Amino acid sequence: MPVDSPLSVLHRMAGHRPGGAGAPAAETAPAPGLERAIAMGALRVGDGMAGLGLSTAGRRSRRLDAEAAFADLDANALCLMIDPPDLTQEEIVAHSPDVLAALMGLIVLDPAMTDALVEVQTIGRVEGPGRPGRRPTRIDAALAQPFARALLEQIGRLLPPDGAEPVPGGLRAGSYVAGPDSLPLILTARRYLRVDLDLRLGAAGRDGAVSILLPVDEMALPAAGDDIDPEAGWKVAMRAAAEDAPVLLQAVLPPMRMPLSRLLTLKVGDLIELEPQALAEVVLHGGASGVVMRGRARVPRGTSMQARLGQLNGMRAVKIAALPGEARSRDEEAPDDDGFGTEPPRLAEGRAPAASAPPPPEAPAIDPAVAADLADLPDLPDLPDLP
Repeated sequence: MPVDSPLSVLHRMAGHRPGGAGAPAAETAPAPGLERAIAMGALRVGDGMAGLGLSTAGRRSRRLDAEAAFADLDANALCLMIDPPDLTQEEIVAHSPDVLAALMGLIVLDPAMTDALVEVQTIGRVEGPGRPGRRPTRIDAALAQPFARALLEQIGRLLPPDGAEPVPGGLRAGSYVAGPDSLPLILTARRYLRVDLDLRLGAAGRDGAVSILLPVDEMALPAAGDDIDPEAGWKVAMRAAAEDAPVLLQAVLPPMRMPLSRLLTLKVGDLIELEPQALAEVVLHGGASGVVMRGRARVPRGTSMQARLGQLNGMRAVKIAALPGEARSRDEEAPDDDGFGTEPPRLAEGRAPAASAPPPPEAPAIDPAVAADLADLPDLPDLPDLP
């Protein structure tokens, strides 16, 4: 235990500030057991590092949304990832990156704490007051990881195994982030339990801080190989809103050709002859399937549905025969008995579609008298036995 600490052992363990600054707050802390475990674990790890002179000066815990949890972290803080608890290395590797991003925690060392750990392992002591903050490097992360790993191990030993408060896992080896700017892209949980621990370092009492953030979304751990979607709730609400939006659907008959001279002479009341199969080759176009205004965003052309034009309950109707990318089935090529009928096409005024061909005539019967005059045919010889 360092002898140059300005606070007594009892004050250090209680996180008491001089002058009554450590008086309990009016509101109840969301994780008092985790607060005590972090403070006690930091003292134990600090006692094992000669020259660090670590003592606690205050602590607090809060439940925050992700944006607020990352907002006031130091711009030059060293951020180290924490694996989900109670998972082996094989189970961690089996999960997808999206699952780990929603379940991982974070331990954050402010620049003063990072510098103190570097100084202790290079010159053997914390040298003087704090220096201006600088962006941490990979070497800083390598020198700070032993302290962070030992702290998480101490917290795991101090917390009760059946407690209701979140428990941190082990330190994720080889991963560090310089500054909190990219944390919202790496960690995707919506809410975190954040515990801040204020520290005093060295004989000069340099101020430092350690923060631990653990996800508290109360999300069940998926099976290995399964995926999760942190935005599932938003997508469900968006889908419900989009399904109530009106959609324009156009039923288009197949294209036809005619001379330009006839097109110029068409007038109201003229009849246009259609092919007999035209009513069964209707195409349904959505508002974004290619029949849209110039410049409007649309899905690739060809995403249309095939349909058949007819009538249902006395009204014109269209029956879908094939979905986008599907071939029309043979069952849809002929009308069925489901109540959906096809009106006979009108080829021209006063004309009706051609009648179907008559059935073929039956073969004439043979007169018995004629059959009696036919010579009898000889019997066929017996077939030889098979070998």
